[in-house]
Amino acid sequence: MKFALIGDIHGYWNQNDIEYFNASDYDCLFFTGDLRGNPKLGKLSFQGLTKRAYMIPGNWDGMSLTSIIGEVIQSKILIQSGQLGQSSRMRKLSELVKPISLLGYSSLVLSSEFDLSLIVGRPHAMGGGLSFAPNMKKTYMVSNIDASIEKYKRLIDGTKEKNLFFLSHNGPFGLGAAKNSMYGAEFKKEGGDWGDIDLTEAINYAKSIGKKVPLVLSGHMHHSISKKKERETHEYTGGTFYVNGAKVPRIREGKHFHTKIEWDGGSATVIPLWV
Repeated sequence: MKFALIGDIHGYWNQNDIEYFNASDYDCLFFTGDLRGNPKLGKLSFQGLTKRAYMIPGNWDGMSLTSIIGEVIQSKILIQSGQLGQSSRMRKLSELVKPISLLGYSSLVLSSEFDLSLIVGRPHAMGGGLSFAPNMKKTYMVSNIDASIEKYKRLIDGTKEKNLFFLSHNGPFGLGAAKNSMYGAEFKKEGGDWGDIDLTEAINYAKSIGKKVPLVLSGHMHHSISKKKERETHEYTGGTFYVNGAKVPRIREGKHFHTKIEWDGGSATVIPLWV
């Protein structure tokens, strides 16, 4: 099977993308969210896309600027007040991304032939713990990381397929604490692992009950960490390929970026592409 991972968009998406992916031989497209970008880039549209496609909302998707600032400075007042209008914003977002399915804490069968299901993880994750807690509690009945882990476990227990792909916005904890690690905190002087512990626990749980996890696909932590340095973007360990697709901006000098993934039911091949 062949898949495309389209990392954080931030406004960089146009008709050329739709035409390219429609003409491709990809079985499915995966989007890591974060659609918001420079207004000068024009309004985003996914209309006309014919490929099966799934998207997890990023921390910029449907969230108010007030709540995002609240998360950055850890202000409970701003986080709480910023959730006003959240339901309306998410409804508009779901309409905007059609025909792409906007999902969170979800599971679905990708291929019966390949015994493969997709687990879509915690929406709006931005690292450092449970982001946007009031909204997560109201929308998903998840009030802390432990509750998120349990929700992941229920999703996994509900799958019959042997193989599981994970689609998340932020990546898992445990892939390094250096600034150039896949999910390393380059914005901190001391660095640190900015991955999500609940996602790591979910992956470990799936493996502990006999599932295989060939691929974990995510974004959020942009590839560029300075003008001259980029972080690690993919890693194979413990039988799993971890892939960060967040090349930002993903359109440069007329070329469009995505990550091509091929999976034969056993091994996976990951190819970063400019086309």
